[in-house]
Amino acid sequence: MRFRHGAHAPYAVRWYGVTALVGHFRNFIATAIASESVDSRDWMRPERPAKLLARVAGILGATAHPASSPEGSAPTTLCAALGRDVWIDFVADTGDDRDVSRAVGAMIAATYTVGDAESLPRGDILLFGGDTAYPVASAEEIQNRLVDPWNVSLEPAAEDGVARVLLGIPGNHDWYDGLDGFARLFRRERRRFVKARSRRNSPQLPMQPAATSGGGERPSMGPLPLAHVPRKVGLAARQLHLDELTGLARLLRDAGRSIRAFWRGVGLKRVTRLTLHGYTAVQESSYWALPLSEGLDLWAVDRQLGRLDYGQRTFFGRRRDEAPDARRLFVAPDPAIAFGEEYDPGTRMLSACKLDLARDPTLYLCGDLHHYERREVGPSLQVIAGGGGAFLHGTRVRADTAPYGAPQVAYPDGAMSGRLIHQVPWKLAFGGAGFLVHIQLAIIASVELSAARWSQERLMESAAAITALLAFTLYSIAGHQRAHPRRIAAASIPFAIALGSGPMLLDIALPRAWPVLADEGFVIVAYVLLGAFVMGVFLALACVLGLEHQQAFTVLSHPGYKHFVRLCIRTNGRVDGWVIGKDDPLGKDEARLIDRFSWGGR
Repeated sequence: MRFRHGAHAPYAVRWYGVTALVGHFRNFIATAIASESVDSRDWMRPERPAKLLARVAGILGATAHPASSPEGSAPTTLCAALGRDVWIDFVADTGDDRDVSRAVGAMIAATYTVGDAESLPRGDILLFGGDTAYPVASAEEIQNRLVDPWNVSLEPAAEDGVARVLLGIPGNHDWYDGLDGFARLFRRERRRFVKARSRRNSPQLPMQPAATSGGGERPSMGPLPLAHVPRKVGLAARQLHLDELTGLARLLRDAGRSIRAFWRGVGLKRVTRLTLHGYTAVQESSYWALPLSEGLDLWAVDRQLGRLDYGQRTFFGRRRDEAPDARRLFVAPDPAIAFGEEYDPGTRMLSACKLDLARDPTLYLCGDLHHYERREVGPSLQVIAGGGGAFLHGTRVRADTAPYGAPQVAYPDGAMSGRLIHQVPWKLAFGGAGFLVHIQLAIIASVELSAARWSQERLMESAAAITALLAFTLYSIAGHQRAHPRRIAAASIPFAIALGSGPMLLDIALPRAWPVLADEGFVIVAYVLLGAFVMGVFLALACVLGLEHQQAFTVLSHPGYKHFVRLCIRTNGRVDGWVIGKDDPLGKDEARLIDRFSWGGR
């Protein structure tokens, strides 16, 4: 139940704080641009899978290079080109709290031994599943929240001299910056690649015999221990909300720079290139396809801020015609089934690619939701692994009420998610998530008390108008996924009435209970604290009832339950996966095995 935030800036984003507004504003701007059909991907030239295969194989030191093989004898898959299995590390929703981000980088940089002899080497490919940094994946945020902290762990690990490949797809937070930051990290450099040294085995570490709540095995974290720094500075800064003040000052500074650059008619200086130590970026587009092994393709899709465009549908349609019998490792920025229910963004992507999980054998791998979940759907498998650094989204508290039932594995499970939810009202009331809610409630109380000074009729009119506005606001917050509209409306109206009539009732009750609190200032303070608590109860109740699952955990900003997926693509097309994570990424406990699975094969 206890968890730690980082002690070094940038701290985790407060999603009910001032600086989080930037992400929302950038979302509006990006959506408006997209609605005008102005595509930020015009610079991209999606390559045919064979060309991307040749580049990846060359960097990984393929013995049979597709580009140099005689016509008709060139390897058609990455496993064939390398003459061995291929390892992939998948991580999504990264780049938030700096220290947590560093801990995740250390997990990925390590090698593991599971059981007595099963070794899990680092991936040949590091694959990002979207939302590279928060709140907006600009070059600056990616640099500060991902690249810098990760490189602390990756730089020593890169001394093994083994070349590795970096690939990624964008999520919605990457699009808030028009893919500028995304391109500076993932787009390949225009230079000749140096031929990689041959791969050599990394040292394996012994198994640490420690029991886990889920019966999982605990692999060693490797020779990259985190420095356990004093936490007083970080905690003080967060409790006093100094990080919010610093963030606001930075936003004002950046706005000033933009205005000066606009006035002078010059461009702003940006980071030219973002680099993770030991990895080479290879892609030319935000979407791509890569033949992995016999009968297995990797499809990486980009839904922009809505749907797959015509060019992308054509690209994957052509690949489907080229390999009609291939199964697919489908990497997407959103799940198709979220919290046990169909999730519109994911189902639209599958439909655009003419795929159906219940019909077409697919390993659907995604992030977006910041937890781990494995779910079987007919011949397919959906794996949600969004534990790369952002705040936790707990799993469904009561999985038995979900249309698709309970997943095979969830991390954290429903019981722990339910216990965490009870902290939401207190966290929101005392400002742990930021003070935007408090500011809005203070405005509401001021408006109603001002109306009361005019007349009783004006007070009733203002209270009614505010109640209607609150009902709409609560419905919009809990119903942003457009699911359960009637039930959400039924839950929103009583809470809106309580919040809308709160200032009026407190103005009557407080002077009678404590005459010294008759001043309007005391009424506003009492209403703000009680109103924030009631708002927290509403969010927690919506989660427990299965109506809305994300906003309550947004309040908590929980930094725990971080994880990534280490995949082994076998030469026969089978995919073996190991999920490695830590409940408290900044704690002294070592990473442990959360789940393992196998899918496909011939």
